[in-house]
Amino acid sequence: MIGVAGLIAAVLAPPALAAPDDLACHQEPGSRFYWVERAFCDLEMAGPQRAHGLVIWNHGISGTTESWRAPAAPVLRLIQVRGWDVIMLKRHHLAETMPGGPLDRTVKRTLAEAAAQRQAGYKKIVLAGQSFGGYVTLEAIDTAPDIDAAIAFSPGVRVSGASGALDPAVVERILERARVGRLAVVLPKNDALFGNIARGVRARPILAKRDFPWLMVDETSPGDIVGHGGGVTGRFALRYGACLAEFLDAMTPAPGQFSCERKSDDARVVRDLLLPLGTRLSVATNDADVPPQLRPFLGARWALLGDTVALVAPVVDRGKVRLVYRTAGASPGVYDAVVADGVVTAILRNKATVQLSAEGDGTIIWTSADRSITLKGSLTRVEDP
Repeated sequence: MIGVAGLIAAVLAPPALAAPDDLACHQEPGSRFYWVERAFCDLEMAGPQRAHGLVIWNHGISGTTESWRAPAAPVLRLIQVRGWDVIMLKRHHLAETMPGGPLDRTVKRTLAEAAAQRQAGYKKIVLAGQSFGGYVTLEAIDTAPDIDAAIAFSPGVRVSGASGALDPAVVERILERARVGRLAVVLPKNDALFGNIARGVRARPILAKRDFPWLMVDETSPGDIVGHGGGVTGRFALRYGACLAEFLDAMTPAPGQFSCERKSDDARVVRDLLLPLGTRLSVATNDADVPPQLRPFLGARWALLGDTVALVAPVVDRGKVRLVYRTAGASPGVYDAVVADGVVTAILRNKATVQLSAEGDGTIIWTSADRSITLKGSLTRVEDP
């Protein structure tokens, strides 16, 4: 069983604001086109002197919707836990359709932020982004050759013309000429936004001719990374997060392809992704006060629900059963739970339902608020490191 007081305090405590204030979390854009925030509000930033370096994240674009509300990729949380700082460069959605479009302005603003952060003392600068943000990342390294590393998830941009089509050849031309210390590209299979084109088979021969280290996850890679947003899922972080962190941290990787064939330690990845910083787990030595129906679920457990990695931990707080539930892309919470017929049930903040049953070695079932989606996963124990 989890040490209740410590974990509940860690989960429910409001996130600490960054200093300086211009990195505060959950800002509203107001009249600004750009602003910068910490990516993960519950993680402390190491600062320029102690961090391995700084990652600058650019989000995608979706018309005039509030794209800036989208979180950074979960894999970057893992990278921050392992020694990097991560910030997000955000754009006001109402300015995306200004004359000339946001691309040129965003590339310049990204490079200006990179220069400022290097001046502040960060030893390495990594640019990263999803979709339009991934294309901004590639355009930036095509413009400035002094970026230490870049990570482009499903990069693309609409070309001019009546169709407004997304042309993968635009990205390929940048891959042929861009200069960067090392480059990671994620091109998931079945990316409908690009007409389900097999992009990796076209990009690999290009990168094979380059003289810098590169890493690619594409339609041929294991792990079932699928869809336009496949790289910004918990599934991707679980399968490739440790490899991507190793790729960024490697002192002198050889030019050419960096291999991700080694199997990662799933338990460690889950701990880094989902346990609040500083939290420790302890298995109860005396569970006399725990209802018998709850005993099969004692301790923290994790499961893959679709593309989401979720952690659950039943606790007994002053005689009342509660359930700790968190995912990499959402705020953690502790929820009242009911135990009946050997099943633990809790209603989450978004009205979705989570149920734990003793089926197999333990099973979690997540059901959306409108009951239209149900996801089921097998639970695995998260041991105290």
